[in-house]
Amino acid sequence: MNRRQIFILLFNFILVTTGFSQTSFPKEFDLDGDERFPSITSDGNTLLFAREQKKGFDFFLSNKVNGKFMPPTQLILPDNMPYPTSPVISHDGRWIYFSAYNKGNNGDIYRMRRWGRRLAKPEILSSKINSRGYELFPSPTKDGKGLYFCRLKDKSEPTNLKYAIYYAAFDKKGNVESVNILPQPINLYSEKEPKIMPDGKTLFFMSKISDDEEEYEVMCAIKNEDESWGEPFPIDALNAQNYAHPPCMDGTNQMAYFTQEGKLAMLHWGHILKTDAPQEEIAKTRNNDTGEDNEEQTETKKQTTRPSISSFSDLGFDIIDFKQPPVYRAIIIGINEYQDDKIANLDRPVDDAAAFEEILTTHYTFPKENVISLKSPTREKIIETLDNVMEVAKENDHILIFYAGHGHWDSKRKAGYWLPSDAKAKSTANWVRNSTIKEYIASYKAKHVLLISDACFSGGIFKTRAAFTDAPKAINNLEKLPSRKAMTSGTLKEVPDESVFVKYLQKRLLENTEKYTSARALFDSFRDAVMNNSENVPQFGVINATGDEGGDFIFVKKDKVEAKEVQNDTSGD
Repeated sequence: MNRRQIFILLFNFILVTTGFSQTSFPKEFDLDGDERFPSITSDGNTLLFAREQKKGFDFFLSNKVNGKFMPPTQLILPDNMPYPTSPVISHDGRWIYFSAYNKGNNGDIYRMRRWGRRLAKPEILSSKINSRGYELFPSPTKDGKGLYFCRLKDKSEPTNLKYAIYYAAFDKKGNVESVNILPQPINLYSEKEPKIMPDGKTLFFMSKISDDEEEYEVMCAIKNEDESWGEPFPIDALNAQNYAHPPCMDGTNQMAYFTQEGKLAMLHWGHILKTDAPQEEIAKTRNNDTGEDNEEQTETKKQTTRPSISSFSDLGFDIIDFKQPPVYRAIIIGINEYQDDKIANLDRPVDDAAAFEEILTTHYTFPKENVISLKSPTREKIIETLDNVMEVAKENDHILIFYAGHGHWDSKRKAGYWLPSDAKAKSTANWVRNSTIKEYIASYKAKHVLLISDACFSGGIFKTRAAFTDAPKAINNLEKLPSRKAMTSGTLKEVPDESVFVKYLQKRLLENTEKYTSARALFDSFRDAVMNNSENVPQFGVINATGDEGGDFIFVKKDKVEAKEVQNDTSGD
């Protein structure tokens, strides 16, 4: 048994003792079709991968909860995207890049914005990147200023395809400034599947080391201070496996994810760094040496040391970027007065909305500057406000929308409406349809959106409607996953002017002593009180088809000192 074989046996022992196996993933990961192209956000919480089918690859997304990946959910791509392949999620999770056939039966690179499992329409990248040939294997840099990708060489033979790695640089506006093929020593023969680390200097890729080789090996190249690339070297820990591919890495658990023999696998970063394979057992090099070196060359090789890979902390995994405190925003709408005499004016909604706003800004973490209060607004004003919040909202925001006013349920159309102040009794032209509100909620980039409506808002908006009886999950788990929830005053066609629902909602928020309270827990705390004191049955549930992933909106109560300071600021105005 030679030293190379001993190393492989030792390495396999390490894999077993460190938990390196397919069993690290739920059984739902191991279905028909080879699994390929894993990529993960730098926080380690969102894993994207593809499963090969006859007409291309299906894309799957899995979130990590309590250190375990949940069963993956398939992402739905448009039907006009033939043979999608090589997907990758950006380090911050905002974008998904992939390649697909175009009309000329060549491959182009696309990207689509991501909010949870909701995806924007794919947009094709610049023609500077997408030539008349075939481009694939995109890999964006962490800062968003560049994209590594592959292009099939024009003179490749069908039975011997050759690829080259390119880099596209973007300007501040996101336009492509330049596209260049990576210089040697990287593109010597055929290189593909680049994976750039967050530091922008460490590049993993697949490479054929010579014209005589058929199989690819996982290689790594490190950029020098002068922006040139160092000599690529093989990653023995992966090449010891059958049909392994370049890894992606998370920034918390220091785990590398890759595929081998069509299955997802994981390995600790420390083992990826292992480079103790006997150098004299590596018979071939990327320079196509024959092994017939003279004594001087042999001595030089012995003295040459393999370049060191940066430590994990030096690879650009800045976890602080992913622990930013959430920003709380609110749209508070109260409508008393209606321009049409056939629609009865109300007395309470504006006061209810004002009282609710004061509770949020005084006792909870809603900054006054982030709360928009609309008193008897028109339809145009409501839509304009929803648009403005969409422009400023960010991925980690928590958005609350509160509505108090007339609502209407049309049983014939099976549609619910809000009635703005300029609504007309015999025309729906100025009414705000439930589906319009749902579209805005689905489109917001925010992590959590909660709708509280003291008006009829039924008719299929909820994926589930129930008074939940099982115990709520831990707050941190609910916070991790995106949510789109609603609580409403009930299913009656008319809601009384003096709302029992709003009364107990405000009462429970004021009486609450917990630092963190989920929307569901808040609802459960006053649901029975509303039912016992009115004819309404309040509703709480997921807003259907808006990107909910099982999380919940979390109310964060201010410390007493903070609340007192807010009250003093208010009294001084």
